[in-house]
Amino acid sequence: MSHIYKSMIQKLEEVRAVGVRIDVDPRSGVPIYVQIVDQVRHALDVGGLRPGERLPTVRQLAGELAIAPNTIVKAYNELQRRGLVVSRPGVGTVVAEGVEEVARERRVEEVFERLRILVRDAAALGISEDELWASLDSEFERVSQGTEEGGDGSRII
Repeated sequence: MSHIYKSMIQKLEEVRAVGVRIDVDPRSGVPIYVQIVDQVRHALDVGGLRPGERLPTVRQLAGELAIAPNTIVKAYNELQRRGLVVSRPGVGTVVAEGVEEVARERRVEEVFERLRILVRDAAALGISEDELWASLDSEFERVSQGTEEGGDGSRII
């Protein structure tokens, strides 16, 4: 095999090993390591990365993004702290088993955060607790019946 062909095969295998493309914008005002964490987390949420898949090596990703390796280390450490990846000696950084449950827990927490905001907004608008509970009960009843109402009054099943 020619050197160019071997290089192309290696690059293709690297792309396959990494189910996500990471792009950073140093001018966005968001720290680069946070951008990396957010993009990996999003890839996990939408199925772009699955348990057991490898992430790029620190050196590889730092080179591709033209950023300091310690920034990648910081992002990977944060992902590991959140239980989304694990570092395995000789293997590298891989998506953790059970990551679907971690993602579900995060989505549940996001729902409760939206609920906290909703309650604050309702209180600011003068909506009583009884009115809010009645609306919430009504919505639960509607959803439990498996139907939703469209904006035009039509029912969506």
